[in-house]
Amino acid sequence: MTIRSGEAEDAAAIADVHIRSWRAAYRGIVPDDALASLDHERLTRVWADRLTGEFTGPGAGVLVAERDDAVVAFAGFAPGDDPEWPEGGERRVVDLGTFYSVPEVWGSGANQGLAEAVHSAMARGPFDEAVLWVLSANPRARRFYEAQGWQDTGVEIEEELLGGTIMCPVSLYRRSIGRLPG
Repeated sequence: MTIRSGEAEDAAAIADVHIRSWRAAYRGIVPDDALASLDHERLTRVWADRLTGEFTGPGAGVLVAERDDAVVAFAGFAPGDDPEWPEGGERRVVDLGTFYSVPEVWGSGANQGLAEAVHSAMARGPFDEAVLWVLSANPRARRFYEAQGWQDTGVEIEEELLGGTIMCPVSLYRRSIGRLPG
């Protein structure tokens, strides 16, 4: 398996992984019609924009995992406000906004390898802590993150998904990432 930085040319492959992952992991959590309506062309545009926008710059990035020259997993992270910081204050963290893989690599070690690479990349950024939100009803993802050193903060909110068409409870996780020389 190869792990590398994602590039704009990866947008279609990332969109494919995104859709396949959602349809497998969120079945029974997200309504079937919402999963069926995931649009590859729209997500390709979204990822092309993200790969040249919000996931660039200090403390941000997209990493892809390839097996046999095909993208099988990806993760995107970027600076964000600490969701537990008091209103009116400002504390920045790195937000692991996306981490998805095709079902064929679940349990193969591919996700662990990608997680290690993501943690190293985040540690080279300007922040000491990272956060992520995970669907509360997704025990597989929760176990995975906990095995990677993430801790459930006990904070749960309702989040709009798919442009606000559905609401799902999400749980906040936090991880110390330390800082490495850039």
